[in-house]
Amino acid sequence: MDALLVVVAIAGMFLLLIAPHEAGHFALAKLFKVRVIEFSVGAGARIWSTTRGGTLYAIRAIPVIGYVRMGGMEAGDFEDPNGFHRKAAWQRILVLVAGPAANFLVAMVLFTGLGLSQLNDDPGKVARVVPHSPAAAAGFQAGDRLRSVEGQPITAPDQLRKIENAAPNAAIVVSGVHANGQAFTHIVTPQCAGPNQCQVGLSVMGIVTARDAVTSGLAFPVVAVSNIVQGLSQLVTGQIPGGLLGSNGVTGPIGIAYVTEQSVSLGLGTYIFFVALLSVALGFTNLLPLLALDGGRVAVVLIEVLRRRPFDRNMELNFQRIGLVTLLGLAALISFLDIQRIITGQFPGLQP
Repeated sequence: MDALLVVVAIAGMFLLLIAPHEAGHFALAKLFKVRVIEFSVGAGARIWSTTRGGTLYAIRAIPVIGYVRMGGMEAGDFEDPNGFHRKAAWQRILVLVAGPAANFLVAMVLFTGLGLSQLNDDPGKVARVVPHSPAAAAGFQAGDRLRSVEGQPITAPDQLRKIENAAPNAAIVVSGVHANGQAFTHIVTPQCAGPNQCQVGLSVMGIVTARDAVTSGLAFPVVAVSNIVQGLSQLVTGQIPGGLLGSNGVTGPIGIAYVTEQSVSLGLGTYIFFVALLSVALGFTNLLPLLALDGGRVAVVLIEVLRRRPFDRNMELNFQRIGLVTLLGLAALISFLDIQRIITGQFPGLQP
């Protein structure tokens, strides 16, 4: 695969994850008149920067993180009248959750766009032909449009499957049109692994409308979060061998970059789906009530509301720094495990 394409895909993936997240924090901070010192995508040396309205905007060399520096959040600056901590609790919470919300929004847009690219009103359009299957041997191709099976016009995507199961191991006559417009008629015998388990090896696209695409896009974050929670539960309870740090456990930037490379090789649709899923995962993770994450800061604000007085800001800052160091250490450990998994061939990756 072209190395430049892989680099662009990985950089684009991190940009789609980080820039909207930080932009969400930035937009709400500006809306509530919080002084924003810097809005940066990336870390390390500056590649580009400009200052406008008292805010430094920068693109930095290391693309895996980003940040928004707001007034009133650093030692010696806590009393800034336009600082973060001087704003109402509800405003601070909205500033904090705006980042994850932006990630969910990006996922919705990406998944909706993916759905809109796959609109289909043809109940017989072939999405995939399984390699080495009876359908492949007979000459079926992805993009074929099936018109009849056993002389019956195809009116539903599952019509072929029903006929396969109704006559196990019996030859089926299927007619249609190739993507180039050439008509064909193939005789194919399905393989049967048991009752109602017969197939010729054709995957027929379902009917997809614009409404379906939008509805699925809006629901995608909810479905993805549900799957993430279920997967984490299985890891923690030992249902998946190896647990959180096993070969099928959590992954870090190295593993994410590796799987992104795989997703590119599997096509644009797979890449977009993977980025949408990562965007949801980033938003969900940041809402967890852990120090140094947005969810941890939200928890601090809520506790302050309940106790009716603020925490000692220097002490809070120190705890947040401890949390950040802990998270960075965990990320380093997971990255080491990712490299080990990749080298030894244990990294699960994506399946074609």
